[in-house]
Amino acid sequence: MGKQKMQVLENISEAMSICFKNNVKVYPIVFDQNHLKVEVNYNGRKKQTEAKYNWKTQQKELQNKIKELYEASAKKIQSRG
Repeated sequence: MGKQKMQVLENISEAMSICFKNNVKVYPIVFDQNHLKVEVNYNGRKKQTEAKYNWKTQQKELQNKIKELYEASAKKIQSRG
């Protein structure tokens, strides 16, 4: 009793759904001619990652970072609710 069971995320779609319902979006933005950064937008408050990703050679790393941030955000949302 009193324990709150946290839902285990099945896949990235589930994590993204939780985030979208709570007005959290994660997406790449242009940093300079060759690089992108990842931005997290929570209800209009925007934060950028420090890491830069080369848009030609680091697509997989960029996708993994976006996935990681969606999953972390969804878990944070679940833990508070």
